[in-house]
Amino acid sequence: MADVAARPVPLAPRIPRMRPWHWVALDTALALMFLLPVGGARPSGPVHQNPWLALLVIAVTLVFPARRRFPMAVCLLLTAATITLATSVPPYDDYGPFAMMFALYTVATTRPGRVTALASAGVLVVAVAILTDLHYPPSVVGLSGVAIGVAPSLTGYLVRQQRQYRSAFAAVRARRIEAEVASRMAEEKLRIARELHDVVAHALSLITVQAGVAVFRQHEAEQMRTTLTAIEETGRTAMGDMRRLLGVLRAAPTPNTDGPTASAPTTSAHETAPEREPVPDLPDIGALIAQAAQAGLRIGLREEGERRAIPAAVGLAVYRIVQESLTNILRHARTGSGSVLLRFEPHEVTVTIANPPPPDGLPPAPVGPPGHGLRGMAERAALFGGTFSAGPADGGGFVVTAGFPA
Repeated sequence: MADVAARPVPLAPRIPRMRPWHWVALDTALALMFLLPVGGARPSGPVHQNPWLALLVIAVTLVFPARRRFPMAVCLLLTAATITLATSVPPYDDYGPFAMMFALYTVATTRPGRVTALASAGVLVVAVAILTDLHYPPSVVGLSGVAIGVAPSLTGYLVRQQRQYRSAFAAVRARRIEAEVASRMAEEKLRIARELHDVVAHALSLITVQAGVAVFRQHEAEQMRTTLTAIEETGRTAMGDMRRLLGVLRAAPTPNTDGPTASAPTTSAHETAPEREPVPDLPDIGALIAQAAQAGLRIGLREEGERRAIPAAVGLAVYRIVQESLTNILRHARTGSGSVLLRFEPHEVTVTIANPPPPDGLPPAPVGPPGHGLRGMAERAALFGGTFSAGPADGGGFVVTAGFPA
């Protein structure tokens, strides 16, 4: 989750977005520009004043800004008005086809291809008919007809296709980001589930074993006190780990903002404090073995190779595997000893936890329902591209081996 939030987002081009009133102002300016040929001075010829045609020119000017809201209706009205004005007396016949062309372009950008084709064909027929009636040469009629009836619709169609492509691309990108976030959340839940399992299982196993020992020391006050103290410390440690993990679960998601106030206001300092506690690492394995010793389990720790610094995540994974293996020895092995071997190789760190068979022919503990311990250890190793194996040892007992590239 943190990686997704921290990933740089491509900046959008800094082009100011047009507001609705911007478009209305632009269309109004265009409509007024279309009036210039009608209101301009004519070099020669008579000038007729027709109030109905003047009202039609004003109506066309007022209707034009509505083309974005009612593209098809405005296109039909402007086409009819253009036919009327083009076949009327001067100066109204100077009103050009530009308003009709813009309306046709809007139809092409907002309506399906079939509707656009019909509108384009209608405008093309009207343009060819008017130009032919004005006795223009055929070449001029053909080129002008294409420019008036085909070019706006073709341009609008291409713009519409580009908009649809960008919209589909944005939708696919949004779905991909959503899927990635969901995947990261699932991975985070799995990681927390593994942490909870390892912490709770280990602590409860220690407490169970120590409590069982305390029952048989009821006449040994000093040993009883030591055992109960160990139970209390184990419980407190487990409670602290549980609070740290619950603090991670309860932390509110951090808004993706650039400002310094990005921290969630609903998360108190008390709740976030456990996240800043150091996570267990290789040096903490000694304390883990000391805990097991308080439960009566003698574990020998041995290292081979030259110890070097490894990534903290790998150190935590090795620590958890040792912790889970010691828990399994306490719960299932029916033995009081074991060993942990850390081997530092040039490109790998290997940990091996082994325990001997039960002494004096004591049968192993009955197999209970399958748990999550071995699977969690295998997942931890696979997460780093490592190897994992667990099974009976050659001379009896059980051995767990995990290797991490480091």
